[in-house]
Amino acid sequence: MTRPSWPELPALLAEIAEVAGVDAALAIAEAKGGQQVFVVSRLRPDNWLVKAVGQAKAEAISEHFCSGRYRQKLDIPFGPKGSYLAERRRIARALAEAQSQGASANEMAQAAGVTNRSARRFRAKQRQHNSNQFKLL
Repeated sequence: MTRPSWPELPALLAEIAEVAGVDAALAIAEAKGGQQVFVVSRLRPDNWLVKAVGQAKAEAISEHFCSGRYRQKLDIPFGPKGSYLAERRRIARALAEAQSQGASANEMAQAAGVTNRSARRFRAKQRQHNSNQFKLL
């Protein structure tokens, strides 16, 4: 459902991108990400969807999701970089890359956008994980 040029999108946002374009899906995620919303069949100019993506794209989205119903409830996911798990993965990748280049804890922290303490904890966990010694207790 996603195309190679698109960012990694959750399923609902990918469906919206198919109907109205990636820019509309990202605008909806930015405006209402993490919230439960209603998409209505009769759009008014003050509707949140019209304000987020414009009248033409809002009508396409409304027609796609409502088709015969007055309204449809949707749980809008965060965008491609909005989830907590994605952020943790990004930080771990940045820390691992900096560590593999021999960076100090301060340099690792700066590269990943975290504190020095987080970088030291990451290094300690990596050492413990890669250790071949058996634990005594």
